[in-house]
Amino acid sequence: MGGRLIIALSFTGAAIVAGVVACGQGPVGIDACTQVEHARCYWIEQCYADAANYGLPTPRSTTTSPVDDCFRFYDDACLHGLVSNVTPTTAQVTTCVSAIQQATDCTIVQNPETADACAFLSADAGLDADADY
Repeated sequence: MGGRLIIALSFTGAAIVAGVVACGQGPVGIDACTQVEHARCYWIEQCYADAANYGLPTPRSTTTSPVDDCFRFYDDACLHGLVSNVTPTTAQVTTCVSAIQQATDCTIVQNPETADACAFLSADAGLDADADY
């Protein structure tokens, strides 16, 4: 009887651990991701049409534009959220989107995380440099 109880407790403990791992933190910044990527999509033909930049997205139909196809792609891709573990503020997202919209070349469009206005997009955003890991 004691052996059965230990086995039952072991399975229960394993199930709890599996549940905690499987239900970890959800995606962060889905709306921010969508807003930023949509701003970038408006530049798709100017900044991504050449072969060196992987070309345009696969058309979904004969009636959609590359911008529409880009929107549809990122509507799905952004469901995974941002690489950062910190949700940006509305002001941060607005500033980043404005910087992309007002770009004079493709630099910020192709690498927005390198611009001060979009620093929250960096994988390092939200990390404490003084933290002991």
